[in-house]
Amino acid sequence: MLILAQAEPMGELEETVIEAVPLSKYHVESVSTALLLDVPPEELPVTIDVLTDDYIKEANPHDLHDLLRTVPGIYTGGKTFLDRTSGQYTIRGMSGSEATIDGSLGLAGPMGTFMDTSALERVELAKGPVGSTQGGAGSTLGAYGAGGSVNLVMKSARLHENFSDYHLQTNFGSDMQRYQLGGDINRSLLDDRLAIRLPFNFDIGQSFWASDYPARESYFFAPSITYAVRDDLRLGMSMSYQYLDQPGYQGIPIYQGKPLPGFDWDSNLSTEDMRDRYHGLTLQAYVEYDANDRWQYKLGAGISRASLDFEHLGSSAYAGGSYDQKPLEHQAGDSVYQQNNIYARANAMLSSGNVDHQVLMQADFNRKVRKGYSFFTSVPEYDPGWSWREDDYQYTRTDRLGFLVQDYMSWNKWRALAGIRYDYHKSHLGNTANSFSPRGGLSYLASDRVILFGNISLTESPNFGYMSGVDEELTDSWRAVQYEAGMRYSPIESLWFSGSVYQIDQRGFALAIPDSNYYETEGEVRSQGLELSVTGEISDDLSVYAAYAYNDYRNLSTGSHFDRHPPHSFTGRLSYRIPAGYLQDVLLGVSYRYRDQYSTTHRAEYISEDHFVKASHVFDASMSMALSKFGGSDKAELTFRLNNIFNERYIESNRHYYQAFPGDPRNFEIAIRTSF
Repeated sequence: MLILAQAEPMGELEETVIEAVPLSKYHVESVSTALLLDVPPEELPVTIDVLTDDYIKEANPHDLHDLLRTVPGIYTGGKTFLDRTSGQYTIRGMSGSEATIDGSLGLAGPMGTFMDTSALERVELAKGPVGSTQGGAGSTLGAYGAGGSVNLVMKSARLHENFSDYHLQTNFGSDMQRYQLGGDINRSLLDDRLAIRLPFNFDIGQSFWASDYPARESYFFAPSITYAVRDDLRLGMSMSYQYLDQPGYQGIPIYQGKPLPGFDWDSNLSTEDMRDRYHGLTLQAYVEYDANDRWQYKLGAGISRASLDFEHLGSSAYAGGSYDQKPLEHQAGDSVYQQNNIYARANAMLSSGNVDHQVLMQADFNRKVRKGYSFFTSVPEYDPGWSWREDDYQYTRTDRLGFLVQDYMSWNKWRALAGIRYDYHKSHLGNTANSFSPRGGLSYLASDRVILFGNISLTESPNFGYMSGVDEELTDSWRAVQYEAGMRYSPIESLWFSGSVYQIDQRGFALAIPDSNYYETEGEVRSQGLELSVTGEISDDLSVYAAYAYNDYRNLSTGSHFDRHPPHSFTGRLSYRIPAGYLQDVLLGVSYRYRDQYSTTHRAEYISEDHFVKASHVFDASMSMALSKFGGSDKAELTFRLNNIFNERYIESNRHYYQAFPGDPRNFEIAIRTSF
């Protein structure tokens, strides 16, 4: 458990003395990116879950993929790059939700998998179709983005604050090791008119499935600048850059919940010279102007760009079948992904009678491009002399021009949300489409401690990228509708319980025509579920994060009904600061993750009762202390953590049944963190 101790806001850099490790915080006072408004999350008539800075540090993930897979009800297709939802996430049973920065700039391709999390202030997870805010085109291909959105809030330069925080940590276990050196530096200059901030992280290590291969190396930094020209005019700029070089890996085949005979948990068919080489860059800028005490205007633009050169060798669909056929799958890619975004936004705080309004109006343009080479093929043996072919080259582009109007209303004990978005879409083949995505919701503050809420939201978007004929692209739109109702309860001021039930119906998405490479818009699915959570502080010395998700997914087009993802999942964290005695102010932490058994598939189709991922139970424990309590430095904090205490062997994610990705075995972590 890694907790960052920061200096209090100040004009001059002062010395920080760490006397007690602060209690972990799992609840936030407001959310900002999921609805583009600053609103207390418990009052909203929609569900927005938040991963705080403390949650992110305690998870200590390699990347965004590893962070989000700890959240109940969010799943991935593994760290593979050839499926249609690479770098995207399944939320509430619906695949393809794209991660964005500040709710506006989408992460380009593999950036959604690899992005370093050390520069994240928090992550806001909006549940259900969100086309009414962000547009419905979650992917260039497919009926994606109907389950929700992943919104990243980056650490930005802060005026009136000066601090320098550094950390050094190591993980080690059976055939694995990891070393990290990072920091977060903020300076306020020019009479607190200018602020500069620099989070950075260097991460080097070896995974248990590639212990004899050259190490994984990741270098990441994310500088930002804030400049207050006047009290009513602000300028900002931020960027991030990451370089990653790691061993190529495509998982192992799973049969009856275990590695297929002939494979083990640490098997890797890729050769030593097969690598993933990734560069990721984001750049954003904005101008914000307070016209008066009611109206605020903001103009912003951004670009995200990622390049990925990779080669993998893994088992194929013939794994466990006739091995004299083609037991191996060879994959390779050399592609560039890019997203461009520009927006103009107006926010107003208005009143009409006894009703207060937070009105949002926005126009935006987004372009998404992918170009480069990629292929995968089943082979009897690896051919080291392979080369690119002309038909391995792919180019796709989608443009989206959108207009959004939204009103968040407050009257007495009522809160209401209403909004609609119009989008004009155009593909690189010249096809165009129009879509409308409305949303409405209502919250009732029955008392200071009880809030009832419900919502209905609709998202639609064209099926660009799927072909209905030789030169014909599907242009009909898919449509997803969510109905949700729930309740929130606060037994004490700093603690919130939340529960909701939902149903999402999606229809009109691309469905493969049997015995062909073409598609038709006949798909129809339904996802239903229940979500429960409790977050906050039980007392001054005890905080909790606990979340449970149940999901039932049915393909109404084919009548298929099976568990594509864990039907039940749970994550729990407790943070306890010892209040008295020799160990006073030492912080203890424990966490538990449960994922239910689910079926593995091939091309999303059920195979048999023998193809499944077994249920998993993973426990972690930690202890953090200020070294000054034991005669050490008064500027340092030490953390010990034991991950996967009982050495559970489990699958963290999978693409198909023959490409599943095991989680890390038991490992020990030591970290030291200093603040100035």
